[in-house]
Amino acid sequence: MARQNQKVCFIAGTGHSGSTLLGLILGSHSQVFYAGEAAKTRFLQNETKKLAKRVCKICGEHCPVWEDFQISQTPDLYEQISIKVNQPVVVDSTKNVDWIRQQLISLKSTSTEPFLIFLQRDGRAVINSRIRKYPTQSPHALIADWQTQIQKTNQLFEEFSYAKMKVRYEQLATDPTEVMQQICNLLDLEYQPEMLNYANHEHHVLGGNDGTQFLVAQAQRDRIQTPFVQLSERNRYYYENHSSHITLDLRWQHELDPAIAQLFEDMAGQDNQELQWDT
Repeated sequence: MARQNQKVCFIAGTGHSGSTLLGLILGSHSQVFYAGEAAKTRFLQNETKKLAKRVCKICGEHCPVWEDFQISQTPDLYEQISIKVNQPVVVDSTKNVDWIRQQLISLKSTSTEPFLIFLQRDGRAVINSRIRKYPTQSPHALIADWQTQIQKTNQLFEEFSYAKMKVRYEQLATDPTEVMQQICNLLDLEYQPEMLNYANHEHHVLGGNDGTQFLVAQAQRDRIQTPFVQLSERNRYYYENHSSHITLDLRWQHELDPAIAQLFEDMAGQDNQELQWDT
């Protein structure tokens, strides 16, 4: 029987870099399914894990894709997903580099084409988001974690022997048409302008940013009457009255403590040189 899954696009980088937004836009293409963080398929039906780690962020437990999804040894995960959703292209935004390497090994014996997008964002913006989410954690530790992840992802990108590209979150948010045309060219897909209206399309996402997925649930509230995703107090002010129109999030420029910004520069300024965005 012919293989259903033809392409897998990995979105690598650090958390809080816009991968949920990019994944939702890609998943709005007629041939693409955005799985979210596909590594979380390991937690499906595992009641020892927090509910948020093992259900669709939009549907919750009663999801047409994930509720009864059972992982088997064969075929590989992406073929199982493609068969379930009847789409030839799967997008996986798991950031763990070891996970991506493992999946590349599992795909080697198949006809699937792997692609890699290294989604980059100014590290100061990422650290600001992480401090907002984890206020009790040491900024020093958060910066060190960011550095390690950036270095591992850079190494993965260098070693990746298939089609790949670097994408700036800031460019995606300011010129989404141009950036998505480039990504579609990479994936050898026809660009579909309606992709940018990601909130109007059906999505079933594991993990990822609550705020961006809240915008999807809000735009589809007639269909999704009791969405699983909810806003936390730390994000309510930003997303509650936010449209789903793609906009650049530069909150870090007025939220990040100058002392932490200096600590970041001292620790990780060199790693951030390629990623700086001061416009």
